[in-house]
Amino acid sequence: MTRARYYLTILVLFCTLSSSAQGAMFSQFYAAPLHTNPALAGSVICGRFTVNYRNQWSMIPGTSSSVSASYDEHFDRLSGALGFIATNLREGSGAYSTTTVGAIYSYSFQLTNALSVRTAVQAGFVHRRIDWSNLQFPDQFDLSGFTGRPTGESLPETPTGRFLEDFSVGIVGYTNNFFAGFAIHHLSTPDEGFMDVSKLPMRFTAHAGAVFDLRRTRNRFRDPNTPTISPNIIFQQQGVAQQINYGVYFNNIVPMMVFGLWYRQTIAFNQPESITFLVGIRHNSLRIGYSYDLSVSKLRGLSGGSHELSMAYLLPCRTPRAPRIRQLNCPAF
Repeated sequence: MTRARYYLTILVLFCTLSSSAQGAMFSQFYAAPLHTNPALAGSVICGRFTVNYRNQWSMIPGTSSSVSASYDEHFDRLSGALGFIATNLREGSGAYSTTTVGAIYSYSFQLTNALSVRTAVQAGFVHRRIDWSNLQFPDQFDLSGFTGRPTGESLPETPTGRFLEDFSVGIVGYTNNFFAGFAIHHLSTPDEGFMDVSKLPMRFTAHAGAVFDLRRTRNRFRDPNTPTISPNIIFQQQGVAQQINYGVYFNNIVPMMVFGLWYRQTIAFNQPESITFLVGIRHNSLRIGYSYDLSVSKLRGLSGGSHELSMAYLLPCRTPRAPRIRQLNCPAF
């Protein structure tokens, strides 16, 4: 298994690079709220169902695709919210996959008349799987390319999988116009290695933003159809990988439409990574978004960029005239 171990190391390294430090990533941060920060569970009060899909670097064969689904809802009787999230990341043409499932409880309270706070804990598991039959080895190639003949490597006959416990925490504080949050994922840093010890690094996320009414209204409960502009910043780190994202949303400049622009750069190498263009539609309880990541790194012209789709549906619910906790005015995408 010596050479197989080497090839597996190369595969895991490739997966790590292509998925930004061993995990699914989304450019529509707030269209995947529970993935960004578990404390965002219940932030819209009524029940919310979300689905996200991302195709990373569409022109490079064998890169990653991610799918995530979640549900969350605030309950006054619990003084907080419950949330559930499941995410699947496939890499290397399906040879390597990661499935994450988590349950969330977020506790909400008013710190002051102006400041609301949500704290959250998340518990679940991570399942990592390698399908050895989808791997290709040097002895399967000749000068004409891949031959399709069996490899001479000694490999397991069935896919190999591992279940890992997983815990995360988060906090978000917000007023009517500003919000900021911090989350730590993979608190237990479980061993994800298939042959040697390999700890899954913690993922740190810090995010902040503001929402400004272009009509200069000061109503505590903002009309969702009010034109607004929302500047944002998000910092993420997992292991040695660090990235920072700067973004801005324009909401309802065109009725029911959201336009966004993000710039992402890696900190460790001080290099630009991508520019994200986003368009979203908000109609009653439905939110649909599309974004495209234009690569501006050394992969530009080769990667084909990244495509991402999101959908959210808000369930109808009755909110009291004087709710105990205000809704978080953060971007929908």
